[in-house]
Amino acid sequence: MQLQKERGARQAAEERIRKVVADHKRLEIELVRYRDHFESLVANRTAELMATNEKLMVENRERRMAERERRAFEDQFREASLMLEAMLNAIPDIIGVQDSNHRIIRFNKAGYKFFNQVENEVIGKRCYELIDQGAPCENCVTRQILETNQPAQLEKYIDAKGVWMDIRAYPIRDMDGRVFRIVEHWRDITELKHSQASLVESEEKYRLLVENANEGIFIFQENQFKFSNRKAREIARRLGMPTLRKPLIDYIYKSDRGKDPGLFMRRLNGEDPKPHAISFRVVDQDNEILWVELNTVNITWKGRPGTLNLVRDITQSKDLERRFQEAQRMESLGTLAGGIAHDFNNLLMGIQGNVSLMYIDAESDPSLIEKLKNIENCVDSGSRLTKQLLGFARGGKYVVKPMDMNQILQSSADMFGRTRKAINIHGNYQEGLWTVMVDGSQIEQVLVNLFLNAWQAMNGSGDLYLSTSNVTLSETFTKPFEAAPGQYVKISVTDTGIGMTEETQRRIFEPFFTTQEPGRGTGLGLASVFGIVKNHNGIITVKSSPGMGSTFEVYLPASDQHPEVDPVPADSIELGSETILLVDDEDYIIDVARLMLEGLGYTLLIANNGQSAMELFKENKSRIDLVILDMVMPDMDGEAVFKQMRAIKPDVKVLFASGYYVIEETSSLLQEGGSDFLQKPFNMNQLSTKIRNILGKS
Repeated sequence: MQLQKERGARQAAEERIRKVVADHKRLEIELVRYRDHFESLVANRTAELMATNEKLMVENRERRMAERERRAFEDQFREASLMLEAMLNAIPDIIGVQDSNHRIIRFNKAGYKFFNQVENEVIGKRCYELIDQGAPCENCVTRQILETNQPAQLEKYIDAKGVWMDIRAYPIRDMDGRVFRIVEHWRDITELKHSQASLVESEEKYRLLVENANEGIFIFQENQFKFSNRKAREIARRLGMPTLRKPLIDYIYKSDRGKDPGLFMRRLNGEDPKPHAISFRVVDQDNEILWVELNTVNITWKGRPGTLNLVRDITQSKDLERRFQEAQRMESLGTLAGGIAHDFNNLLMGIQGNVSLMYIDAESDPSLIEKLKNIENCVDSGSRLTKQLLGFARGGKYVVKPMDMNQILQSSADMFGRTRKAINIHGNYQEGLWTVMVDGSQIEQVLVNLFLNAWQAMNGSGDLYLSTSNVTLSETFTKPFEAAPGQYVKISVTDTGIGMTEETQRRIFEPFFTTQEPGRGTGLGLASVFGIVKNHNGIITVKSSPGMGSTFEVYLPASDQHPEVDPVPADSIELGSETILLVDDEDYIIDVARLMLEGLGYTLLIANNGQSAMELFKENKSRIDLVILDMVMPDMDGEAVFKQMRAIKPDVKVLFASGYYVIEETSSLLQEGGSDFLQKPFNMNQLSTKIRNILGKS
């Protein structure tokens, strides 16, 4: 039982063992299955972890690279910022940033310096407050940008600083394209403004200079006028270029075109540049000839070659040059004529003196008196001829007095009209005519010669127009005639004759030039007119053209003295008994004058030169009542003798005598105390009258 119990226990134990073993096997199988599943899970998780780890490693590498790039970008940005800051501060112009409400965000160093404020004093202020304004500028660039969304520009004078600023503004936009910041660039343009003002002023001056220049200025390019000033347009209008529109060469006087007419066009087009000016004549629309001077310079005009041309009307200059040459020639001939007249008058004096003496001895012989009269007529004719020569000669005047030209002109016209009744004389004499200082007889000779010239030009009949007027002449008018500007009396003589060519006008005042037939004229008439007018410091001009008559205009200097009336010469010879010192260097003049003076009753002292005259005067000054003194002598002339005599005896009475009268010298001597002047040749009547006028009636 026990055994069965043990057997049953053993079987139960074995059963439990089998069960345990079975459970163990089942558990082992289950464990293996779970192990395999776990290993599968671990393997999968491990794979996932490895994948995740790989991804993290990649991301970590990328993050490290991004960080390095960020730091590199930050370094570059910082470097760029520093560089930009340095560049902005190095710029001398003002650079500023502001918002849309005009509030300053920042400036560069130049901005702070300009406004003399530091950064924290400027930031937040409105831009217009910095220039002491209470409101934005009238043409505010910020307002322009906000209105147009485009850059803006303004030139403004900053009163507070006294400078001009060129202000340019540029918009800064956000991501949506809206303007939220504005950059302003201020540049000081004060010097530029001053330069521009100076340039404008300079340009205006040059424009006024060019436009108002006395020379015509024009630019010629490609056969066309590109520019012309007022004077050039004036010359063009005078030539009729705007209406006639002829080829340019047709305006040039034919004889001045030369063998190569194309030369002028090549010159204007710059193909034949010449460094010197050329002079030639042009013909205006009235067929009048003008002298012009052209100077051409090659230039570039609007990027293309052209010429700058200066054209000057030299018609007056050419005329003045011609007059000057004529005056020089006439002066040379006048000097010669004066010398001839002087010597000839001395010879006539010898003849006239002897005739006067022979009259005394021939009173009872009528036939001899008739012959003496014939000789005297010849002397008178010779004297008139020398008067013409003296009139032509420089200084050939006699006694100058203040006179009324209306009276002289009317008297001469009346006398001429009585002998030339076919001439109709028309007078137009200005009232209140100024006085002139003239030799009446010489001026009468001028008028008579002009009347005769007109009568010949009108073939004996026609109209003669005479006029006088007061005029004031400028230096421009008088300079070519070597006369002084000022007040003059103008005498005009106009005829209705045949007129004169330009060539004749150039020669009419030459001595011995005449348009008459041989034997009908001496050619001294107008030459003496020229000389007489010249010797009176006057001017004579002529205007004439063929078939249009001629006008002679005489200008005589005006005087503020009152006119004098010439005394009437005595008809009879007046005798005397005073002591006279006769001084002359010609022996035959001394001989005849001695006989004449002794015949008149005078006591004589005689000297044939200046030195001898002074010796006699010193010895006999107390008893010498009058000195008759020749003006032209060798070694010591009459002027020197007179001055030495006056130094010895201030009230000495001197009668000057000469065959050649130098007005400037003798007028001065008469003003210094000289008594009178006697022109050779003279007769006893004239000599006696002059002496008694000086010494007083007996």
